[in-house]
Amino acid sequence: MANTDFKPTMCRNVEFKYPRLSTTFRYSTAEKRSEECAPTASNASYSVAWEMPQGEAGKLHAELKTHYESCNRKEPFTKVFGMKKLENGNVEFRAKRNGTNSQGALNEKPRVIDGMKQPLADLNIWGGSKGSIKVTAYPVTDPDGNGGISLLIDTVQITHAVYGGGGLDDFDEVGTTMQGGIDAALDDFGPAAVGSPPAASQLMTSPIGDDEIPFAPECRV
Repeated sequence: MANTDFKPTMCRNVEFKYPRLSTTFRYSTAEKRSEECAPTASNASYSVAWEMPQGEAGKLHAELKTHYESCNRKEPFTKVFGMKKLENGNVEFRAKRNGTNSQGALNEKPRVIDGMKQPLADLNIWGGSKGSIKVTAYPVTDPDGNGGISLLIDTVQITHAVYGGGGLDDFDEVGTTMQGGIDAALDDFGPAAVGSPPAASQLMTSPIGDDEIPFAPECRV
């Protein structure tokens, strides 16, 4: 794939769902749910979902479709993998990062920073946390021949963190101060305290299905 096939994309001021950013998970077909696993396990990935209002989601979809079509793929565009409309009228997107690269070496965990653009101290955030996310969009083809865009996690900024305790009544909410927002590269995020990102081509993932966080079979890139 050409470097131009990888498009950095920002989603700002969103609410996160199913954040699995500190450990890898994979989808169990037997249990019909995602289960924690080692990064080296088959189909192991870090992942996160987020909601966007329909209008903003429509603009993002159009942007990603245009990017796919600029990559001169043989298959026509059919979807953004991991995107679905919710009953509340919002639209959900999902992104992930493989536990290992194509050579079998461990990938770095996704970068997670706070409102001051420093590494977030506690990565065990719960759904309902808010912030912004930077992903890399790239074209793929699934096993059924459907062409589309997959989203690779780059960096997550948490501006309002939600943590869980012993039960649903034990939630703690920890706000972080937003400074300067989250923009394009790690200029987008500030000083290099969180390190340099690995090449997107080493982190590429297969499309995401429509269950909680299921992972589809490997696709062609």
